Amino acid sequence: MPKPANIILVVIFQWFLCVNIWADDNSARVLPQGVSLLDATFYYYFPMDKRYGPEGDSEDLAVDFNTNLNSQVFPALSGLDPLVGGNATLGRSVVDSSLTYRLSEFNLAYGLTDRLTLVIKIPYGYVKNKIQAGLDTSEANVGINRRFGTPQDPFHSPLIPIAAGGTPLSDEDIQNLLGRGLDVNQDGITDIPGYGYNRFNTFTDSGIGDIEFYGKYQLYDQNPWRLAAVTGLRLPTGKVKNIDQFGAPDFGDGQADILFHFHTDYLAAENLQLNFTVRYDLQLPDQQTLRVPDSVDQPITRNIENVDRNLGDIFGLDLTGLYQFTPEWSASLRYSFTRKFQDDIDGESGFSYSSLEQESDSENQRVALTVGYSTVQRYQDKMAKAPLYVNVAYRNRFAGKNATVSQYLSFNLGFLF
Repeated sequence: MPKPANIILVVIFQWFLCVNIWADDNSARVLPQGVSLLDATFYYYFPMDKRYGPEGDSEDLAVDFNTNLNSQVFPALSGLDPLVGGNATLGRSVVDSSLTYRLSEFNLAYGLTDRLTLVIKIPYGYVKNKIQAGLDTSEANVGINRRFGTPQDPFHSPLIPIAAGGTPLSDEDIQNLLGRGLDVNQDGITDIPGYGYNRFNTFTDSGIGDIEFYGKYQLYDQNPWRLAAVTGLRLPTGKVKNIDQFGAPDFGDGQADILFHFHTDYLAAENLQLNFTVRYDLQLPDQQTLRVPDSVDQPITRNIENVDRNLGDIFGLDLTGLYQFTPEWSASLRYSFTRKFQDDIDGESGFSYSSLEQESDSENQRVALTVGYSTVQRYQDKMAKAPLYVNVAYRNRFAGKNATVSQYLSFNLGFLF
């Protein structure tokens, strides 16, 4: 009779042939009872300075921050409109934004039974938003009244038409206006209240994302089909962005999700496996303190409220083909589609909550090519010290709406014990 250790090795080897799909957790395979898997992936994103807009067109990442600083942005300017014979403006903001993003993801899985595997997924991210912000005053018609508050001031207003002697605002003046407020005559008194934002410049941060805990149950395993269902929770462990910091990232959604995934594997040929996965993430209602702008395209606002949120649910599907060239080498090609539905935001202060709902839905399409190598065959032949696998992948988000234009390289390493 075969030794028990050899039987275990055979079971692991059969499971391991297509294990590189595990890196994205889209296989219907589960671990044998009592077997554990430790899997880590590092994602290197190329710098991102574009996004897909509401209509799917590519646009600058900072498009909403490049705007005419008129009364739509700063309502207090509307009183100066009659004095300039049109729309009073401080000029035009000039902002460039480029995201550098690094993500590490760790999975620990355990075969509770031969059909049920428990998994915990812990993401950790680093982001740098490189921001260059300035003010173009070539079309400004309103500026600072340097004589404000003095006996020589005939206007008694901190801002006056440039034609009447106003001085165009500097980059630093705009930073102060967005932040603590503007002292136009440098007497130590804030003449124009600020908006309470932190300084608008390059921002970096890092932290743990939303941790997932779920179980994968194998419903069916008879050649050539294999079916599995997943259910679990995504916990709100990742910090949400600081509402006073332009360009700050979200490391989490701030609320819990219930996960429902269904995996189908089909062995189309001896060395070719196909996978079809359907995902649905149910986002649970919560409350968050947010800034509520008057318009989705005008993010600057003093309106702050603890609002009721019901973030839009997320639907996705993945199609994967994996070919095993040899027991050691494999390659896979994946197409993914994800659709997030519109958020529902409500509050009691009468603000324009629809500004937070518009453009909160998103859509994206991606392709990923993965090349994998495993030592399981060599381990079985006693030529390797441990059964492990390594995957290198390239992923490109080639279309979408309200999503960044992005691509990355990833490196994945996992081993059984």
